[in-house]
Amino acid sequence: MRKILYLFAFISHTIYAQTYTDYLGAGHNSGITVTTSNNKSGTSASKTIDGSGLNDSLFDASRFIAQATFGAKPAYISQVKNMGYVNWINDQFTKPPTYMRPKMDLIWDTIFARRISEGELEEDIFGPYALHFNYAFWQNNMNNQDLLRQRVAEALSEIVVISINSNLGDWGEALCSYYDMLLDESFGNYKNLLTKVSLHPAMGYYLSHYTNPKTNTQLKIRPDENYAREIMQLFTIGLYELNNDGTQKLDGNNNPIPTYDNVDIKEMAKVFTGLGAGALEDWVWWQVNDTFDLDIYAAVKTVPMKMYEYQHEPGKKYLLKTDSISAGQTGMQDINQAINFLFNHPNTGPFVSKKLIQRLVKSNPTPAYVNRVATVFNGGSGNPRGDMKAVIKAILLDPEARTRAAMNQIDAGMLRPPFLRSIHYARSMNLTQPQGRFWHNGYNLLDGLGQHVLAAPTVFNFYPPDYQPVGEIADNDLVAPEFKLHNSSKSINYLNNLYAWNMWDAVMYSWEGEENVPVVRLDMAWLETMADDPERMINELDKLLTHGQLTDQTREVMRNAMRQIKWPWDQEWRIYRPRLLVYLFMISPDYTILK
Repeated sequence: MRKILYLFAFISHTIYAQTYTDYLGAGHNSGITVTTSNNKSGTSASKTIDGSGLNDSLFDASRFIAQATFGAKPAYISQVKNMGYVNWINDQFTKPPTYMRPKMDLIWDTIFARRISEGELEEDIFGPYALHFNYAFWQNNMNNQDLLRQRVAEALSEIVVISINSNLGDWGEALCSYYDMLLDESFGNYKNLLTKVSLHPAMGYYLSHYTNPKTNTQLKIRPDENYAREIMQLFTIGLYELNNDGTQKLDGNNNPIPTYDNVDIKEMAKVFTGLGAGALEDWVWWQVNDTFDLDIYAAVKTVPMKMYEYQHEPGKKYLLKTDSISAGQTGMQDINQAINFLFNHPNTGPFVSKKLIQRLVKSNPTPAYVNRVATVFNGGSGNPRGDMKAVIKAILLDPEARTRAAMNQIDAGMLRPPFLRSIHYARSMNLTQPQGRFWHNGYNLLDGLGQHVLAAPTVFNFYPPDYQPVGEIADNDLVAPEFKLHNSSKSINYLNNLYAWNMWDAVMYSWEGEENVPVVRLDMAWLETMADDPERMINELDKLLTHGQLTDQTREVMRNAMRQIKWPWDQEWRIYRPRLLVYLFMISPDYTILK
């Protein structure tokens, strides 16, 4: 027979003369005694009136952390709630970057020394490459304090894209250097970011303006147009003229107005000529004179490209037919003027602001939201134009990111992309590794789920920002970029990954062998202590994973599942209950859609 627990609360109180302007439950419980027949599920009688049992602010802090970081454990979420969001953001601005290159070098030195000790020949050992960047990324992001910076850098990496889906995958130092540059400029200025991106050899190689020569009609050589196109289309102004709220301007025939054409691309391509290796690898001992034509293999891929004036396109250059670069300038003066022009273009504020909102908060920001953030980008709040700190605050503290009213609108939220789901799980759960090495290879996520940092299939990222899956989303003229990765194969792989993480306790694998780097395992002891109280487990995980948005329907599914995981012959059900429950949370729409 089903047992029903009756809870009786007896309240006795004394009336005082003092008048309070708030309400019972806000903490004014002096002189009031509460008793109860049962303190089950971690409750206490006093919580019914003192306000400590209210989780609304904790839910919101959990949601804020899901937007602003890769995830955190319950104690940290409570800490952020107590600090307040502005104070936390300001504190994060003071945290030094946790760089990838030093960590990767330490990891690679360890691996290299071991392989030499095992008898391998130095010339047969290849690396460091993308695998070792992945090791450094996960190691850093399991132990770091610069949580906001790391999250913003990852968002920027999906805007100013380079990818291991090129020979860059062979050069771990180039990947680390590029990512460290993103870390630096996450709290810097977007103009500085554009300059550093344009001069980084990883981007020069990826979008082919490394050793981009001037025009030579006799040899039928014209400047490569690849980077010129993408710095406009993807990094600054986009395809069509925009209002400050991100909506398209229309011509007299109600058609969108292109920002540039092929002539503009050709003119911009002339600007990005003459850049070559900023330094050469030690083994290029024989090269003493001209180094412009040397392949990227010979370049030090962590040193910015430098200008080789004799290969820079001379003469006047036109910028979108509205401005021009005078003849006679140096190559770097041309580049700086072009970047300054694009940075100050009226499209750049709304274009970049909307992309960052989509990566951090929601897929469908309203024009008003975009306008507020773009105004800050433009320097309208007294900050310098392009100030990333001001832009980040504007995005994360906006009413559309924070309020319940906005959260309940049809355009609210985003599908958490699979990479963010994976790292959020890793940061939220308790993990153990005997050596403290969280060396995740990352390739199982890329191959199975279609995503890992710095591994986009093209310069257009993992998904276009205007992708509309067929159905209600498209019918309501909304976009959902992350659904581009959501298909039958990847969905099943996600389920299988979660099953392995939860039921086998195996969360991260390196490629160094179990005897050298044991698997990172899940530790569910904190939930196992609550195993006989499913409702308490559900409530704790709702705070941690679904931010108070768990629906009654999903709760009932979980309750029914928990009832079936219990038997009298041993206590192993205490192990399986919490693992099944976390699995059900992570596959629920309440979790996968972040609102």
